[in-house]
Amino acid sequence: MPRKAAPKKTARKGKAKPRTRSNAGPRLPEGSTRKLVLAGIGLALAAGVVIGAGLGIPALGRQASMRINERSDSIFIQLTPPGWMPQQTYDGIMDRAEAAYRASAGALGAEAALRPEPLQAVQEAMASTGWAASTPIVTRRRPTRVDEEGDGPGRYDIVIEMDWRRPVAVVRSAAFQIGTPSGLRDTAVDADATVLPLSGPPESFPGLKVILNPSRIPRPTDASDVNPSWPGQDIRDAISLLALLQQEDFAPQITGVDLSEHTNGRRLLIVTTTGGRVVWGAPPGGEGVYRGEVPDESKLANLRSLIQATGQLDGGQERVEIHWPGTVLIGEDAARGGAGDRP
Repeated sequence: MPRKAAPKKTARKGKAKPRTRSNAGPRLPEGSTRKLVLAGIGLALAAGVVIGAGLGIPALGRQASMRINERSDSIFIQLTPPGWMPQQTYDGIMDRAEAAYRASAGALGAEAALRPEPLQAVQEAMASTGWAASTPIVTRRRPTRVDEEGDGPGRYDIVIEMDWRRPVAVVRSAAFQIGTPSGLRDTAVDADATVLPLSGPPESFPGLKVILNPSRIPRPTDASDVNPSWPGQDIRDAISLLALLQQEDFAPQITGVDLSEHTNGRRLLIVTTTGGRVVWGAPPGGEGVYRGEVPDESKLANLRSLIQATGQLDGGQERVEIHWPGTVLIGEDAARGGAGDRP
């Protein structure tokens, strides 16, 4: 029986050492890899052994596992982050992947290299982060050499493939997560109004549009609530409007959507970078046409006309109405309600 490798101290690195051989696999972006050196666990396979989809090869048994143990001392966890994700958020996700693998592999000992349980543990950990839009795929890759001579220990890769949920806006509301400070918070939501694990004080995420004055907030949530859905049709209406406006040339002049008048015929207000309010009216999709509002394309044309005439989406006014037939109402006319008083 081969001699079991002496236990080694655990170490972590944020980036794998570059490989020099021509058969190197694709390199992931910086910060997308974690290295684990695990005591008593060998994770590089002998030449010609391939484990696919993380299923393990039980026929090799304990003897093969111990031979693997003598040939390798490290694994690398690979997960490519989306470009928009804050580094701190990504680091927290990688910490969970590492902890899950460490706990499962540590319980199995030298057999961990041939067992599916550590990969399943990582898969469950990734699903519970709240960022996975579907079941993550976690696989092993054939061990590769990382030294120039080719006779040193091999590197064993654990690869996570994940379909990321993507934030489309933040909702500014009172805090509702258990353990977060009281006061206003910006909480990210995706296109389905699903709450994402990205929250902070107002203005924490300037790259995202903000939805103001929601009528409701989620019930108090704790860590067991991975992705609660934000209650209320108003949030969904705001997301729908932002999706329509995001491709327009004037989109950079939009900071978000104000829902303070949503109870009045589901009326949406566009918030501009200068603090003005542009009354869009009913949410996109044609409903407003039946109530006397102009179609969505006519509203967009009115907004483009304002930009062309004044250079500003709100025309330099505190309130502009662009949703009724006829002239655009700005300034005092809009403040008095103008055509907006129509039923």
